[in-house]
Amino acid sequence: MRPGRTSVVAWASLALFCVCACASSPEGSTAAKRKEARRRTVILTSKDDVRVGREGAEQVAAEIGTFDDPELEAYVAGIGKKLIRALPSRSFAYSFKIVDQMEPNAFALPGGHIFVSRGLLALANSEDELACVLGHEIIHAARRHSARRQAAARSIPGLTLPRTRAQTLAAYGRDMEREADALGQRLCAAVGYDPMGMSTFMRRLDQRERLLIGAPRSPTFFDTHPGTRERAAENAIRSRELRWTRDTSLGNTRERLLDRVDGLVIGDRPETGVFIDQLFLHPALDFEIKFPSGWRVQNTSQAVGASSPRGDAAVYLTSDMPAGDLVELAEGFIKEMGEDVKVTVHEKKHVRLGLIKGLRYSITGRSGGRSVDAQVTFFPFADSTWRIIGLSPRAAGKRYVPQFLLTTRSFRPLAAAHRQEIRTDRLRIVLARSGEDLRRLGERTNNEWDPGVTALINGYLGNETFDGGEWMKVLWREAPEGL
Repeated sequence: MRPGRTSVVAWASLALFCVCACASSPEGSTAAKRKEARRRTVILTSKDDVRVGREGAEQVAAEIGTFDDPELEAYVAGIGKKLIRALPSRSFAYSFKIVDQMEPNAFALPGGHIFVSRGLLALANSEDELACVLGHEIIHAARRHSARRQAAARSIPGLTLPRTRAQTLAAYGRDMEREADALGQRLCAAVGYDPMGMSTFMRRLDQRERLLIGAPRSPTFFDTHPGTRERAAENAIRSRELRWTRDTSLGNTRERLLDRVDGLVIGDRPETGVFIDQLFLHPALDFEIKFPSGWRVQNTSQAVGASSPRGDAAVYLTSDMPAGDLVELAEGFIKEMGEDVKVTVHEKKHVRLGLIKGLRYSITGRSGGRSVDAQVTFFPFADSTWRIIGLSPRAAGKRYVPQFLLTTRSFRPLAAAHRQEIRTDRLRIVLARSGEDLRRLGERTNNEWDPGVTALINGYLGNETFDGGEWMKVLWREAPEGL
């Protein structure tokens, strides 16, 4: 459960969330563990790459979550292994994983840990494009770009989340990105993939805000590969200069990829909870909660929440504390928070969330000259102790308290009527018919995307009339099984 932006107040939410995430750990002080983690982030040798990358990969699995589809993961890994064979030398045992994230992301951690997101697989239109993305990330790892950025890794503030250390390891300078583009294209060309795939994919990335895959574009945790027109143009020029021969065993690389992603879930997955406007429904854990109207919502593996339109407030729900005496757990949480942030408790009171008895603390946390007010409500649910945390800058006064309290009071068991509203969006691959345009294709296939989005997601201009037999991505909405 992670905040999705790093504005002034979101910095505060990150700071307090760091303490929230660690407060229930019984082993040692939070501050000491974070100090040790920062010390161990330093990368000097290839052995350090392996160690730091392994630790970062564990954080990614815990904090973002990996997508459980062995066949799709094996497909991605197969492309990666084909590319690795063309490396002049190999210092690491590379691994390839899919993160359960709808934003089109890819990133590399030291030691050869390569990740692509579920959203990137939905956005790619051919195996050539996916290979170019993987080649780019392989070069980051092979050239030890994280080691060259270790000064940045060592300077991470103590109050940031562990995942921010992983994010820093996956962020590179402009020259490193261009080097990864160039060498990644050469890697693809060497094994028979079209290096132009780097350019076509980056052009589509540049348009991703218009794609609306599940929701409008929001900031991402590993958003390190902006598809700028400049880089896309450079990649296109370079691809035309490279000598390469198609690996004929690949066949039609568009069909190869689309066949693998047919049925991929787009947007929220019911088993991890779904948003219907501002209402969050979690059928597996049997609860619902409504966030403020107009606020930007986000669901992650560790929290679900929303940030204000101005980015100066946030409210989040998390459930990482064990069951137990509510007063004892709350007091322990506040005490542990005080190890890192100067905490002042203004009020604590017993409250109710419907039939659920809870305990709310009104506090101020201060660190580095910044003060943040927080409303923290503890309550038991589903064999754990849960927290709803509302955060805003001290300067905002009581402006956001009503929204925080309304969100807290909205938490309740999932209503049967709301459970019936849950739907799953899936990517489906269909064949176009001769003479169809995108509008007619959509009508015949019950496509939820409009013609403009369908054109963008498929790499078309939007005014095509099909010859017939073209493989096309469309979106189907269906009732999930087992709810």
